[in-house]
Amino acid sequence: MLSPLSSGRIDRPLSGEGTGRAQIPATPIPQPVTERAATPHRTLRFPDELLISRDPQRFNTLLNQQITAVQQATDYLAETELSLRSLAQPMQRDKRQLQLRRTRQLVERRIRQTGGTVDRNFQPCVDRPAQVVFHCQAVEALLFAEQREIITFGVGEGTFRRWVSLLITPDMSLMQRMFALNRAWGQLSIWGYYDLSEQHLVLTIPENRWPQLSTWVVRGEGGCFAADGLTLLQPRPITCFEQQLQQLLADEPQRTPLSAEQAVRHLQRARQTLQYQRQQVDQQLTQRVSHLGDQQALRLAKHLRQQLAACHGGFKSLNQALQCQGNLPPAVVLQLMSNK
Repeated sequence: MLSPLSSGRIDRPLSGEGTGRAQIPATPIPQPVTERAATPHRTLRFPDELLISRDPQRFNTLLNQQITAVQQATDYLAETELSLRSLAQPMQRDKRQLQLRRTRQLVERRIRQTGGTVDRNFQPCVDRPAQVVFHCQAVEALLFAEQREIITFGVGEGTFRRWVSLLITPDMSLMQRMFALNRAWGQLSIWGYYDLSEQHLVLTIPENRWPQLSTWVVRGEGGCFAADGLTLLQPRPITCFEQQLQQLLADEPQRTPLSAEQAVRHLQRARQTLQYQRQQVDQQLTQRVSHLGDQQALRLAKHLRQQLAACHGGFKSLNQALQCQGNLPPAVVLQLMSNK
């Protein structure tokens, strides 16, 4: 997370780049289900859908959610990249219009199809909520106000409107003002920092909460904002890759410097950032595989048989204990079963 005062720049939307065509690796052909069932996990295409769907208790809930998030982001970015690759190829006008319509529908379904795992810049966000980055010029006056004023922000309508307040005093530094604003805005899921290089206040909010800012209002004491009524704020989102892509798909290339080849390269880089998450998940899956020798497995089986014989009908408690083992590391299970 960036400091409230930061000289760094947020990721800017893709601008004019070279027009060289990107080389995309061939997508492996999925194996039949019967072959995949008999193949070790390390040779399967990521993620291991078969094990997740048929053996849901093999992994814990958090790991299943992580696998699902990576799968959703990977599938959507791959589908979008393939669709844009088709547009980069010469084709007849009728086929091009059909492909444009299909790609537009794919972009419009981003949130629903990815479950929020791909943000507006088409960057994967499997471990964090997708964010909308925006400006609001009206509130920047609070950073340099020279009078004492109580500021009240509100979001929502009617009885569902939520209010937060803060005090701005002349002796507060820029850092102190940012801290006070973020403390209040945090209750509305808004966070901001001052970009020193651009001399701009940059704000972020989770994408699923972005629509609520259409009702974002503020009241002051007559200094920065009027005291006799609510001032409707007008947040302005920073131009993102999705907007440039929509302009490209509108088949009006003169309105955007983005080309189909550049869009493909952008998606390729986004898919590369998924490699780290995929490696993390694969590492967790590998750690959960028990490597037991024949003699060791036989001893554990005999020990389990003795436990079953001695439970005298208390299978419910024993079954619950066995189910808990699905969320424990193999070393812990081995230690518990061996009574070591």
